[in-house]
Amino acid sequence: MIDSPHRQRTAESASPDRPLAAMHVSVDIGFAVLLVVCAVRYFSYHPFDTVGATVLALGIGSGLAYALGAVARPGPRRSRLGIVFAVALWLPLAVLAPSFGWCAFPLFFALHRVLGRRTAMIGSAMLVVAVSTGLFFMSNGEDLGLVLGPFFGGLMLSLAVDALERALENRRRLNIDLLSTQEQLARSEREAGALAERHRVASELHDTVVQRTASALLLLESSDPSDGSGGETTVGAREILREALVETRQLMHGLASPQDRTSLTTEIGALAAEQGAELAVVGTETSLDAEVVHALLRVAQEALLNAGKHASASATRVTLTYFDRAVSIDIADDGAGFDPEQVRVDTTGYGLRAMAWRVESLGGTFTVESAPGRGTVIAGVVPVASRDGETT
Repeated sequence: MIDSPHRQRTAESASPDRPLAAMHVSVDIGFAVLLVVCAVRYFSYHPFDTVGATVLALGIGSGLAYALGAVARPGPRRSRLGIVFAVALWLPLAVLAPSFGWCAFPLFFALHRVLGRRTAMIGSAMLVVAVSTGLFFMSNGEDLGLVLGPFFGGLMLSLAVDALERALENRRRLNIDLLSTQEQLARSEREAGALAERHRVASELHDTVVQRTASALLLLESSDPSDGSGGETTVGAREILREALVETRQLMHGLASPQDRTSLTTEIGALAAEQGAELAVVGTETSLDAEVVHALLRVAQEALLNAGKHASASATRVTLTYFDRAVSIDIADDGAGFDPEQVRVDTTGYGLRAMAWRVESLGGTFTVESAPGRGTVIAGVVPVASRDGETT
């Protein structure tokens, strides 16, 4: 998107460098004004003799050097040379004519603008010494207050500006670190979001299309044309594949996580009845988010399918429990059981991983208790809004 001119002007006015640029301009103008004022004052009280001619030459040279280094807006190197040369001409000028000592203020800030912090501190000390020396000669060494006042004042100003520059440099480094951290955080969030989306799509595909396709394939493989059951088996497999196609289209259109589910108990009850499992409900049902309902329904669906397909269970019980700030589902069967540790290291299966991801992505806890020949208990607990409206 292209920014409008008003937005561009607003962004420019909000730039952190604009106040500094304005200060630099005021410093440049201040040096020019003070140089002229000091020259007028000096020649108002002193004749234009040899010393006067020297003062005038040094003043003009310092002004021209400053102009070439600042007003002409050259490159950094030329700007640095211009300001340094202006200071070099001003130092003897301040000793010969203390009236020009007022120009030390803009020169002080100009040095800190074009030089590094340590070098600028040395230049600032030279400014203070030049002003104090000129005042010492002007008072014939009889007024130490006139000499020491500017000396210590300039010293405190130099230390204060140095501390300010160090603070600004630390702030600049902190801003760079913060920007870098923000970029890393944004990149991590994008990667985490992409990973979560891959998990979601993989779980949806596994729990819908993969499961139904596997069921249809199992029907087709188990049919025996010799006993006349092939036609019925083919019809059943066709119906399952048709349902898988519908679910695939829903998933492609972002409808795999339905928003119109109203009762987890009803959904789980229908699923349990379809799979021949017993349902027990503990507690009073509360209103749940669609994501919670969808996740627990998929967990129950996967666990019940596994109990019937792999565990050869004769009895399966589903327990749905509503707590004040959580809802849990337990699916227990008396089937063949398995070794959970072996399943965790086996990368060929996705069912348990998909169930765990669904529960844990909602901040819940997923557990599996099983052993060969001792059945299986799959449990998921998901935090929900409390009865008084507070979330866990």
